[in-house]
Amino acid sequence: MDPMTGWWRRNAVALGALALLTPVTFGALTWDGWQNQNLFKNTIPIDVEDGDTVELLDTSWGPIRASEIADTSGFDMPADARIIAALIPVDPHGAGPSCTAPTLVQQSTGIRFPESRDEIGLGYSAEEPTTCVTDGENRVLPYEMIVPFVVPSDTEGPFWVEIASVDAVPSVIRFSIDP
Repeated sequence: MDPMTGWWRRNAVALGALALLTPVTFGALTWDGWQNQNLFKNTIPIDVEDGDTVELLDTSWGPIRASEIADTSGFDMPADARIIAALIPVDPHGAGPSCTAPTLVQQSTGIRFPESRDEIGLGYSAEEPTTCVTDGENRVLPYEMIVPFVVPSDTEGPFWVEIASVDAVPSVIRFSIDP
C-alpha cells in the first residue's frame, strides 16, 4: 500500500474543508475591511455657507464661529503650533442627536486635525462639550460645542469643521472657516 495514498485518504475531509474555508475566510475579512473603510463612513458633505445654519437630525447647527487663540500661555502644546477654536451652536428640536467630536480639515490638502482639548491640558467640561449632548428621549436645551484644534503654525486655511453622526450616515455637516 502506498503511504501517500493512505495519508491523503485519511485527511481528505480536513483538506477539503481547508480548501473551502481559506477563500471564504479571506473574502469575509476583505468584505469587513471594505465596509469599515467605505460603507459606513460619512462621505456626502452638507456644505454650510458662512453665517448660515443647517437642519439635520431634527437639530439646527450653526452658525459657527471660529478664531485663532492668540494667548496660548498655560496650554500644553508644541512651540511651533497654534490653536484654532470653533464654537458650534446646537439647537435640538427634540431628543438630542449623537455625534463624535468635530474634525478640522484643511481644504487644500485634506489633512485632518482631531479635537485637542485633552492634549492641550483642558479637561472635560460639561459647560463646554466637544461632542453632542444627548439626554435620551427628553428635550435637550440649546448648547454650544467649544472645540479646540492644534495645528502646525505654517498650516494655512481655509478649513472645514466637519461634524459626523452615525444617525446621519452617509452625510457629514461641513462648515467652512478661515480664522
